[in-house]
Amino acid sequence: MQKDYKVQEGQTLFDIAIHSFGSIEAALEIARCTDLGLTEKLPAGRIISLPKPQIEQIDHYVLATMIDRNIVPATGSYILDEINGIGDATIGADFRIG
Repeated sequence: MQKDYKVQEGQTLFDIAIHSFGSIEAALEIARCTDLGLTEKLPAGRIISLPKPQIEQIDHYVLATMIDRNIVPATGSYILDEINGIGDATIGADFRIG
């Protein structure tokens, strides 16, 4: 049985896996079922359908802790978007890739 999940600001598939299943193991299955990339930027408010997790993908202790403390993981950082990507960063002049 699938469950709908509303993406919060700054969430990644890893955040959603932790918030929904208590571990990141489900992130790959979420990506496969939703046809999303693991590092894809997810817009807040988007609804995605979560797959039924395998029993080994669920950590009940982590889930209970997040509920008790009202934690909603959102680790996505889009700072590179704000500074026009990594191109604004400078690496030493003698840096070579060979």
